[in-house]
Amino acid sequence: MANSSNNASSGSIMGQIVNGILKKFRTDNSGSEKLSFWTVKYLKHLPQGPLQHISWKSGRIWFTKSWELLHSFDEIITKEIYRFKAGSEAPLIIDCGANIGLSVLYFQRLYPQARIMAFEPDSHNIELLTKNVHDNQLTGTEIFREAVWTHTGSITFESTGGQGSRIQENAKGVITVPCRRLADLLQQPVDFLKIDIEGAEYPVILDCAPYLLNVRCLFLEYHGQIGKSHELTHMLEILKESGFEYYIKEAADNVAHPFVPGDCGREYEQQLNIFARKIN
Repeated sequence: MANSSNNASSGSIMGQIVNGILKKFRTDNSGSEKLSFWTVKYLKHLPQGPLQHISWKSGRIWFTKSWELLHSFDEIITKEIYRFKAGSEAPLIIDCGANIGLSVLYFQRLYPQARIMAFEPDSHNIELLTKNVHDNQLTGTEIFREAVWTHTGSITFESTGGQGSRIQENAKGVITVPCRRLADLLQQPVDFLKIDIEGAEYPVILDCAPYLLNVRCLFLEYHGQIGKSHELTHMLEILKESGFEYYIKEAADNVAHPFVPGDCGREYEQQLNIFARKIN
């Protein structure tokens, strides 16, 4: 009986292994866009830094950091975290923190006639963004080499050539970049507003508060500290007062032991995705 049990267990384990291998080669019928098994393997073994590209649809996706590409593709293209229902076939979309352009690729495929304003101040990112917009013929996308902020002019900026680039005042090693007051752009109906600006969202939301009534859907990635939770509370109050209902999802689990002060290996203790939509 013991041998029979062991054989059954072994067979079960082998079956799981075989099924796991076969699963990677089966056709995915879920309807979601996924990178192929071999493309993922290829990307995982690429050096980080050199300019690379992969073919996608009728164009190419340019990148230099394959790990960031893998994460962003899964989140934006496969899981479609920005999917929304527009009131017309040609919605106005403002993308703050467009990075290398996966978000605009997604938006333009979702609504081919959309008008997209893509803001990205990092010179390395905007080079890739421009190549991706051009190679994928995103004629409805206009690129702005600017940071969104609370005034129009210039602002100091820490450029990392990746997803961590951000506005950084009074710090070493920063550069000066042009900036645009986001509130000025919201004095018109906006179908979708995406704000992923690495920690600068609180002052920007405060400045935009009087004009958020013009926004139908808002995606906000919040980067904050536990000791500054009042900022998150204040932003959620602004969203509620502006007529939004919202859903919050954890973007990253950065604190293993929240009861232990300072127990975080990253700069931001809280990273949350906030999905806000107007109550009909």
